[in-house]
Amino acid sequence: MKRVISLIMSLAVIGGTLFAQNTREILRNNRELIAGTDYVCPTGPLKLTPAPEGYKPCYISHYARHGARYAWRLENYDMIKRALDHAAANNNLTEFGEDYKSRFDRLYPDVKDHYGELSRKGWDQQQEIAAHIFENFHEAFPDGARVRAVSSPSLRSVMTMSSYCLSLKGKNPALFVTEDVSRTNMPATLPLEDENPYKESYERASLPFKVSDEQYAASIFDSRKVLARLFKDPGKSVRRSKFYELATHMFFFAEGMNSLDTDLDFMDLYTDEEAIALWSIDNYQLFTEAWPKHKGYRPIIRDIITRADARIAAGEGGADLRFAHDYTFMALMMCLGLEGFGQEPQTPAQVEDVFQSYKIPMGANMHFIFYRSSTSDDILFKVLLNGTEAHLPLPSSSWPYYRWSDFKAAHQL
Repeated sequence: MKRVISLIMSLAVIGGTLFAQNTREILRNNRELIAGTDYVCPTGPLKLTPAPEGYKPCYISHYARHGARYAWRLENYDMIKRALDHAAANNNLTEFGEDYKSRFDRLYPDVKDHYGELSRKGWDQQQEIAAHIFENFHEAFPDGARVRAVSSPSLRSVMTMSSYCLSLKGKNPALFVTEDVSRTNMPATLPLEDENPYKESYERASLPFKVSDEQYAASIFDSRKVLARLFKDPGKSVRRSKFYELATHMFFFAEGMNSLDTDLDFMDLYTDEEAIALWSIDNYQLFTEAWPKHKGYRPIIRDIITRADARIAAGEGGADLRFAHDYTFMALMMCLGLEGFGQEPQTPAQVEDVFQSYKIPMGANMHFIFYRSSTSDDILFKVLLNGTEAHLPLPSSSWPYYRWSDFKAAHQL
């Protein structure tokens, strides 16, 4: 009985106070962030705090998600196509549904064979990110410096790596750049994949609440109401058990337009509150899937530390680059406690206080920028998250700069 009461109270909290005020306002004032992990990472000029006197950039370590892409699987497009085609053939489209289908049919031929691939925007995005890093920290890239890049075997990750590296090479042709896709690099890119020959055991983290994804979604979103804008009778073209799946496919399809070269817009299917609810559901699902496994991604931190120490000891510049996926990026943020991602929410309603999926957008990137002192052996560093100076749970007398020794002490792996 206590468990049932607790569940009811949790759902009441979800429905009554869905967002902390700051998150609600951020989403309403920046509607593009509702796309969550389909938001495309900005690539504008960096706004940086000057380094303490006597310190200059000497080395860069990096972890990133692949750049902007098409839908990650064909079913994301084809489920929508099947439903719309069936409705059209059976006179089951509303006037709005007919207009929606017309727009969809214009786009479908151009995207159906590109599922899972890096888009042109994704390629350009990496060129710009790398260029800004070079231009702002050129001291870390002297002639002959080594840039070592590794990637997951996913084609979109490999292409992301190549675009980034080509941009750096274009800035300084004298750099020695290598790119690699190998199982031997998996501890630094995909530690928990079965193909990783060095896969390690880890302690799973528990959640202090037991509200399933389905319960969370059902409490705040009415998929039939959305589909009724497209179909005169949704049940005639879509099985009732698939209402929610189709409505969410359409949401991610619509937000995926951010990654493509198109002016077509499909978000008019949703009200602002429905779009925010779908963001919340996806945010909750991502968190509850990532949190239990996040400690298994600590080998990435070990790789960051080991390679940085070797470069610093050798007096080398250059960079170590790693390219993978959203689920690895968010887990690494949790391990680092970056921007509060390491905190544990006590209720479902608190999830968005400590985890926001729009911080893991298409092309998400974190750069550890290392600084060497001209007068001592002291090493400082800062982290740029998606081009913005970020916070770590470490002491600092000159944020955004932290002592490298403090970081290593906090992550004795």
